[in-house]
Amino acid sequence: MGHEVEKAAIERGHQIVLALDNASDWSTHKINAREIDVVIDFSTPASAAWIVNHCLESGIPVVSGTTGWPAELEKIKERCLQLNGTFFYAPNFSIGVNIFFEINRKLASLLNNHRQYQASLHEIHHIHKLDAPSGTAIALANDIIAENHAYQSWQASSDKQACKLPVTSERSGEVPGTHIVQWESSADSIEIKHTAHNRQGFATGAVLAAEWLSGKTGVFDMQDLLNSTT
Repeated sequence: MGHEVEKAAIERGHQIVLALDNASDWSTHKINAREIDVVIDFSTPASAAWIVNHCLESGIPVVSGTTGWPAELEKIKERCLQLNGTFFYAPNFSIGVNIFFEINRKLASLLNNHRQYQASLHEIHHIHKLDAPSGTAIALANDIIAENHAYQSWQASSDKQACKLPVTSERSGEVPGTHIVQWESSADSIEIKHTAHNRQGFATGAVLAAEWLSGKTGVFDMQDLLNSTT
């Protein structure tokens, strides 16, 4: 993702000041707001909180697409507001995926009064992905729970239990990301699916978010970007 973000940023006329790949890079290169307009973070669940917090304390806006750190994420959002900083987080920066989110929420709401349909969610990613389920799958699951009263929580299992949404994961080859939501009854099935062909959409979305952050303070996500006219 780092290479894809760099490529997308350069194509849109931006300059890459630093590309930091590991902990020693952060020790060697000191970041400051005079030289850096924004940091885009696609790291690991173990390092994301430290990276984002370090950027915020340095007065630098930060965009993060790292998933798999939900507990620390909420603390970072609070810290951002305390510092009057700028933080943009999304489990997925693809425009197509965020439209898929909207469709998923609408479908879950429509099926509230049709309890004969049972939902399930399956995601497929490349073998290098560290977290499972993916952040996108968790976001989809949480949206279903929020919109459909049949579900109170999700579980990382295909087992069918009352009030629990089954979420399953598959790691295969170099798959950029596929997410499938299915609602099944004895009579028929309804399925919505998003398939990423490459990482370009994720990278371009992250750069668009970085551009949009200019002059703003607060905590933002893709809904803020997509619903904004500025």
